[in-house]
Amino acid sequence: MGSPITPPHRGPQDPPLSRGLSRASARAADKARAGAEAAENTASKEMWDNEFELVYTVELQDSGSLLLNMRVKNTSESSAFSFTACFHTYFLFQETNTVELSGGLGGKTYIDKCDGRKKKQQGDGPVVIPAEATRSGRDAGKEGYVDRIYTNSGQSFVFARSGAKLYNVTQSPSWPDTTLYNPWLGDKQGPVIGPDFDDDGYKKMICLEPTISKENAVVLNGGEMWEGSQKIEVGDF
Repeated sequence: MGSPITPPHRGPQDPPLSRGLSRASARAADKARAGAEAAENTASKEMWDNEFELVYTVELQDSGSLLLNMRVKNTSESSAFSFTACFHTYFLFQETNTVELSGGLGGKTYIDKCDGRKKKQQGDGPVVIPAEATRSGRDAGKEGYVDRIYTNSGQSFVFARSGAKLYNVTQSPSWPDTTLYNPWLGDKQGPVIGPDFDDDGYKKMICLEPTISKENAVVLNGGEMWEGSQKIEVGDF
């Protein structure tokens, strides 16, 4: 499992910043807690001319759960800025096609990036990646994949297989949206994408990202701070 972070912007609405500009410097770490921080500098201002401070921490709690937390502060005395963000949290599975995802996506509106960013509504039952990839591909008239932003989603999610819980995932209400991603056979295939993803990687991963989308971009006035977290509990494998 891994979780890169992408503030101050994420997604194709702002291509130079589609994966964020935060390449944070490492801070001191101990056995249970690690952190990184970033602030504006000459390079960041060439892409995003704002004054900010970002602190990201990862904590292994006594219960065995993993807590990811991020704080963003507008350090300007007078200027406001808006930002979007997400944690690219990738969950590992023995095989993806038998995993069911239930909870905060049921009945929600989502933006289907496989099908021209059309807005659609998720059914109430569990989300199963092969079926959802097939549905999006059929609608788009091409090989399908799952790349969706669920706007105004819920905050609690369960990955399960045959009734056994694999991960319990919660995100703080400060994340208004959730992104779901699996490239299946329609995305991240071949050398044109680059070396960051194996062609068969879709068989063993699902990405569930707490998200601030452009539809719900956060505005911080000078001196204001935003904070968001994601908590992950591992179940039975």
